[in-house]
Amino acid sequence: MKNFTLLALLFPFFAFSQGNPAFTEANIEAAYNQFNLTGDGVIFASIERGIDYTHPAFINPDGTTKIAYIYDMIDSSGASDPGNPYGIGTIYTEADINASLMAGGTPLTTDRHGHGTACTGIVAGNGSGTTNGEFHGVAVDAKIVSVRFTLDAFPPFASEPGQSGFYNPDYLPVALQFVHDKVTELGLPSVTLINLGSIGGPTDGTSTISQAMEDFINQGHILVCGVGDDGGGNNHAQGSINQNETIELEINKAVSGNLRFELWYSEDDRFDVTIEVPGGTQYGPYAAPTNANGAVDQFPGTFNFYHRGANQEFYGASSNRRNIFIDFFGGNGLYKVILNGATITDGSFHATLNPATHYSANGFQTYAVPGTSINDFASTQQVIVPTDYVSNNTWTDINGIPRSRPAGEGDPGEIWVGSSEGPTQDGRQGVDFASPGEVIFAPYSPDTWYSNFDFNMVQGGNGLYGIQTAVSAAAPLACGVIALMLELDPTLTNQEVKDILSQTAREDSFTGTVPNTTWGGGKLDALAAIQEVNNQLSITDFASRSEIKVFPNPTQEVINLQSASPISKLTVYSMDGKKISVNEGHIETLNISKFNSGLYILEIVSNNKTSFHRIIKN
Repeated sequence: MKNFTLLALLFPFFAFSQGNPAFTEANIEAAYNQFNLTGDGVIFASIERGIDYTHPAFINPDGTTKIAYIYDMIDSSGASDPGNPYGIGTIYTEADINASLMAGGTPLTTDRHGHGTACTGIVAGNGSGTTNGEFHGVAVDAKIVSVRFTLDAFPPFASEPGQSGFYNPDYLPVALQFVHDKVTELGLPSVTLINLGSIGGPTDGTSTISQAMEDFINQGHILVCGVGDDGGGNNHAQGSINQNETIELEINKAVSGNLRFELWYSEDDRFDVTIEVPGGTQYGPYAAPTNANGAVDQFPGTFNFYHRGANQEFYGASSNRRNIFIDFFGGNGLYKVILNGATITDGSFHATLNPATHYSANGFQTYAVPGTSINDFASTQQVIVPTDYVSNNTWTDINGIPRSRPAGEGDPGEIWVGSSEGPTQDGRQGVDFASPGEVIFAPYSPDTWYSNFDFNMVQGGNGLYGIQTAVSAAAPLACGVIALMLELDPTLTNQEVKDILSQTAREDSFTGTVPNTTWGGGKLDALAAIQEVNNQLSITDFASRSEIKVFPNPTQEVINLQSASPISKLTVYSMDGKKISVNEGHIETLNISKFNSGLYILEIVSNNKTSFHRIIKN
């Protein structure tokens, strides 16, 4: 962390009306009272299901939008627009959104499901649309960049049509590039949330998706992804096979529809595979691919079978492992994946099932091992990974009826039963800390899938707010806290945020000894985290920063430096911490014409004081 200071005492006392018990549980309200932070000057970027920008939670008091950009990757109508260099989707600017708000009529883009709107509101919604704004987000003044990256399927409801699902993993690097470009353009600190992912994939940080996420973080960005909602079921199997040994992975398929099986093992080994379906009919044995470029695919009618060498598996992983990938779509009953160790050097394996969670009776009958249900996005090495625990499981719905979450999902203080767990398949902890996501109140829009369920809409919300739960709520809450941290210190790096949140998390009787693969470092403590940020800053350095003017910013050519005391040293860093240049002497200007476009940090020494400033090269 760079060494400059901000004192909480510089701010007047400020507090929000409190409508979310999770805010009290995570000490967010206490942080408001002590530090008067609102996320001002920070960008929250969301990559998920889009946003309803017409919701009052995203409209300023003057009627303008809180949103800087929306990138609808699913609407191809603007793919060839001059302002769209990506060749995918349609980009809407702040000016476009404001013009649409003023004109009314059909929105340019929206979130018909509701997940993206609710989760963005937990981070940065202003609570508008109710009498006292009690259902506000954590960082009400944060600016928003929203990427509509995926769609959830749902059937027709009321008078509304249904929606087909959409997901294309090839879009993720483009989405991350868009966020990078717009954050760079806006010149503000940011936190980005990828709010999706389920069990499956290599979950060792080496997939193409994980590599794209690592690249994004290495560009100087802060990136968050929740651990996943695949806890509570026998969806992970683990074991080892000896040479010429045969083992049987028994699978109970109890729910109609597709059940996906994946198994990962060393490229140095060869597993021959036989499949037994309900009734005892066997298919195979299917010999293993002979080399890393090999593939053995079979489609007998009740399942699709793919056995791929390390260079042919579906995730582009770089961990030199083979993948057995099976979609079971036949009738319910007992299936067996029978493995024979034809050639064994290592012998170990991990296998997963999807779906097989607390609400599904699908599951492994043999070799089941708890944990390692973390999703592949969250297994990225540097990403910040929250899990979810219960702070409150009751609410009163829009009709005045008391409601509660289903029995068995966890009492207040406990981990939510559906929270995925570490470790990753390469043995890392996986989870950084736990955030209270059960339940949080969040924006709902009319005529969406979410608002179709009255029992989820909250009393006092005027039909505009309801509940959001699971890791999908816990991760946005954590992002809001990160936005507050960035307002205090905009130079924080991804690793610094990750360390602070895990190291300041609370241990209690529910978490047990931490860190562990269920709770990470413990329960999120916003006040302790922000206090730690404040403690690592220096009073004199903040005063020094306020005495120095850096302008014009952004620019393409020359930065002017104006200070009451002579500047004796100037060091330039890229956002990933690399030292770009060092200048000493009496410094009044900095020529950045040869710098690449992007964000940079200036470390300025003046009168024996050090301050840090963020600049942007156009």
